Parts: sequence; C-alpha cells; structure tokens
Amino acid sequence: MSDALYILGVVAATSCVVYAAGRRRGMRAGLLPPALRRAIRCVGVCLLFWGGNVAVGAAVALLVRGLGLGFIWLYVNTDVSVLVLSALQALAFESWRTEHEHERERTAGASRADDPPGCPAAPGPAHDPPHGAKGVKR
Repeated sequence: MSDALYILGVVAATSCVVYAAGRRRGMRAGLLPPALRRAIRCVGVCLLFWGGNVAVGAAVALLVRGLGLGFIWLYVNTDVSVLVLSALQALAFESWRTEHEHERERTAGASRADDPPGCPAAPGPAHDPPHGAKGVKR
C-alpha cells in the first residue's frame, strides 16, 4: 500500500467518525456543504498567506545578501513552520472577516428594526417628526 493511500484512508476514517459523532449530537447534514465551502475558502486564504510569506521572505533574504549584511538561505522560507504560521494567519483573518460580516448583518438588521412598520425607506426628512413635536421617540 502506498503512503498516499494510507494517509487518505486515515483521513477518510477520521472524517467518517467525526461525521457520525456530529449526527448523533444533532448536527444537520445539510449544514455540511456550507461548512466545506468555508473550509475550502480558508485553505485558499492559507495558501495566499503562505505564498506571500515565502515571497516576502525570499525578497528579504535576497535584499540582505545584496546589501552584504549576511547570508540567509532561501530554503529557510519553505520550512513547515512557515506553513503552520500561515495557517494561523488565515484562521485569524477568516475569523475577523466573518465577525465583520456578522456585525454588518446585525447593524443592517438593527437599522431596519428601527423603521416604522411598512416603511422600507431609510429615515430622513420625510420620516422625521416635525420640529417642536414632543413625545415622539425614535
């Protein structure tokens, strides 16, 4: 058996176990496709960070060499720690982006909740109470 098939088998087995455990806990199977899309997006962001980190690291190494400040091996930038740290960067960025989206949805929902019923327009001069009107709260 090749190493690649062995690794795929282990990953498939753990995926099946986690899926079964999630279903037993009441997690809906219909939520899995959006979760997989988010995971694939996160992997893509991780690869972007990794490529950026390797490129910046190579540029810095070449700059240090060119300025005669020392010698940095280019292969240092391909160390597995760069990939792991890039994955952490991607997770942090995706979490930040997701929180931003949720905050935008909450503020958009809150501003719609403040509008009078049946009034889709944003508050403005046509919806503001006349000057001097008392007891009108917004």
